[in-house]
Amino acid sequence: MTLPDNTFFELMRSVLGTIKTPFNKQTLLEELSRFVANPEIQETMAAYIDGSDRRIIAAVALLGEPEPGELESIFTGEFSYTELQGMLLNLEERLILYRFRDQGKLHLALNPRLEQILAPAAADTPVLFPSVPMEEAAPPDTMNDRTLAALCGFLTGKEVLRAEESEGPLLRRKVLEEGNRLFPGLDLEKIAGGCITLGLFKPRKESLEWEEPQLEAFKAIPSRLRFEYLAAGIALFLRRGLAFPGRGILKNTARLIHALVSRTEGSAGLFPETTMIKFVEILRREEEQSWGFAGELPASSLLLQALVMAGLFIPVKRGDTSLYFPVRYAEHTPADPRIVMDSGFSFILYPEISFADAVDLAAFSDLEERGTTVRFVLSRESVVRGFDRGYTAERIWGLLKRLSGDRAEDALKWNLDDWEKRYREVSLVRGLVLILEGDRSYLAQTGPIAAMITRTLAPGVYLLSADEEEAAAALRGAGVDIVARPRGGSALVSGAFPPLGSPEIPAGLEVPPNREGAADQDAPDKAEQIKAKFRDILRGMKMSREEQEEMEGRIERRVVVSEKQLLDTSLRYEKLEARSLDYVGKTGIARGAIASGSILELTWTIPGSGEQKVLGVPESLEKKGGEMILVMRPREGGEPLRIPLGKISLLRRIKQSIFGE
Repeated sequence: MTLPDNTFFELMRSVLGTIKTPFNKQTLLEELSRFVANPEIQETMAAYIDGSDRRIIAAVALLGEPEPGELESIFTGEFSYTELQGMLLNLEERLILYRFRDQGKLHLALNPRLEQILAPAAADTPVLFPSVPMEEAAPPDTMNDRTLAALCGFLTGKEVLRAEESEGPLLRRKVLEEGNRLFPGLDLEKIAGGCITLGLFKPRKESLEWEEPQLEAFKAIPSRLRFEYLAAGIALFLRRGLAFPGRGILKNTARLIHALVSRTEGSAGLFPETTMIKFVEILRREEEQSWGFAGELPASSLLLQALVMAGLFIPVKRGDTSLYFPVRYAEHTPADPRIVMDSGFSFILYPEISFADAVDLAAFSDLEERGTTVRFVLSRESVVRGFDRGYTAERIWGLLKRLSGDRAEDALKWNLDDWEKRYREVSLVRGLVLILEGDRSYLAQTGPIAAMITRTLAPGVYLLSADEEEAAAALRGAGVDIVARPRGGSALVSGAFPPLGSPEIPAGLEVPPNREGAADQDAPDKAEQIKAKFRDILRGMKMSREEQEEMEGRIERRVVVSEKQLLDTSLRYEKLEARSLDYVGKTGIARGAIASGSILELTWTIPGSGEQKVLGVPESLEKKGGEMILVMRPREGGEPLRIPLGKISLLRRIKQSIFGE
């Protein structure tokens, strides 16, 4: 009733046929309502509903009067924009959907007068989330606690960052090459970025250093929660780079991921990418509406990448189809021993080792091998890195003995004690303070060191004017091979990685057991019989060729549900597409689209590049050298395109809605 008159009467004519004068909008609306409520009409409309209809009806019901863009998001990869708009328009023509505005925003809704026939499709939300059976053994996971600890140890405590501040990779080329050898299949760059986003690492000049309070909090949470937070960190790094997103955005991204993992937990099948996108988009919509982070959470494509990088899902390819296998996490108490000392200075990690123990080992050792076997090796340099982080020889020795079942060799204990003794003899303390003990006090008299001392704080304790790297270089030049540089600790960050609780999943987000695609649950044979009957009637009618084509199109689009619509009809032929040599047709469609603000779909060929296709809003037609140039702004953004009409092989106007929106 709120539609403009021209739109209102066009809609009435398309269903009721010729409208008798005098016009009365209320009377026409009542007549339309009686027509739709007719049991025979509803039976035909129900028979016409196919699998694609069911998915859109279920989506509109699940989302609750969504905006058109929301439907476009959840059907990403399943329907193109043109296909989806065509299906929505068809459902409007059949009076199954309608559009309305609320507070300036356009929404889609199901026709309440058709509730009885639409209810089965509206309730069939599992049709939106198909999975397929696993036909082979579950793929091996690429990320787990042992791997994450090894990766973190590999990235920290040494020069791994690029020195330049220009755009490009975060990590040095040699680090990436070595990382690809040790961690094939893992994207170290993005995982490192995710850890920085979580606050686990802090860039310091050309190295990454652990933020100890964050690490302790990260070690204390359950394994699955740890990887959900890691996925959130990676997704936000992919969206924002190293800019800190804020704890609210981080937690809400993690909540979204937690809800998705909870929803797919226990599935015995594989999820197509289109199913994963629907899960993400619907859960993201719920999260944004509940917490007010509209537009700030990562896009579904970034979240899917992060879910794979964090090891929560494993990608599987079947032909051209991308599928996702959900990894199962089971918390368990690991059995002793958890490592085996395979030489005096190296050890192998058992798969059952906890993240806390594995990351402690990585603090004072170097990763030597990672594959079926994960091997670490101890060296003077690696142990010194552990001393810098506050580990003592006693703590390192106790950890190795406990995890190996008391099988660590005594010779290793002697080396640890010797390295610690020498470590304590020469220290650099931030500030910058130099501490010299025992027989090393003579170093304060050497030229390079003496020039840096600005004040003697106590016997053997000196304040330096140089930075830490300069002082360390001077000490090495004086023959010192071990220089202590301990890192100060700080209090545990309260609530750094809080539990995400039992997620509130929107009703209807069920995961069907290995339901492949949206099988048509209608009666396609019956629908075809109805259309065949209408074609027979049409063949006996006298009308122009254009009218015949228009009516045949309506039958194929399942708009005709009654013989009355054939015998008493009001047709308005509208040309929506023109090809190649139909220059007049292309000109007319372009001008009509410019006048109405409609979207056009263009197809043309560029020599050497092949066929091109673009959607956009036409701005003008310009004449240049005897040729008409169509100026169009692409729907995805960017500079306007200028394409000669003669070069366009297909020009199609995308009808937006029969409701004039």
